[in-house]
Amino acid sequence: MNNAEKVELVLIYGECQRNVRLAAMTYAERYPERYHPPYNYVLRLLQGLKEEGRFPGRQIIQQRRRANMFDDDTELQVLAYIRANPRSSIRHVAREIEVSYGYVQKILKKHKMHSYKIDFVQHLRAGDSIRRLEFIAWFNIKLYNNPLIVNYILWSDESKFTNNGIMNKQNHRC
Repeated sequence: MNNAEKVELVLIYGECQRNVRLAAMTYAERYPERYHPPYNYVLRLLQGLKEEGRFPGRQIIQQRRRANMFDDDTELQVLAYIRANPRSSIRHVAREIEVSYGYVQKILKKHKMHSYKIDFVQHLRAGDSIRRLEFIAWFNIKLYNNPLIVNYILWSDESKFTNNGIMNKQNHRC
């Protein structure tokens, strides 16, 4: 976008009562043959005008992005929060620390951390371990008496596992 087009965009912003979204839409309607900048481009353009008194060049915008890429204090806050609250969602962390969702994702990716959601379908109860041990004892006796008992059992489950490590994750439940 050249400077004349940027000036027209700023004038449209003024016409639209300082509404950046409306300014971006109006610019796109008036000039369908030109590049249609997103509303955040208008924000960066105005921020450059306020801070530097000129339109920011591509290098300045990229430098500003790199400078905000990973602030060490914020990064430590995110990692500390995840350590203290490992079950919290990325959105929750972003809200609590007041940073963007994408910023939290980038920090987690940098530290090779992955978000996931466990879907518990069945819950263990207090007497479950005793019942499992009783079943194992019963099954061992049956297997000792009739080694072919496993041929008479219908084995089924929601998950499918293979010996090469491929698993159908859609059917996997914890």
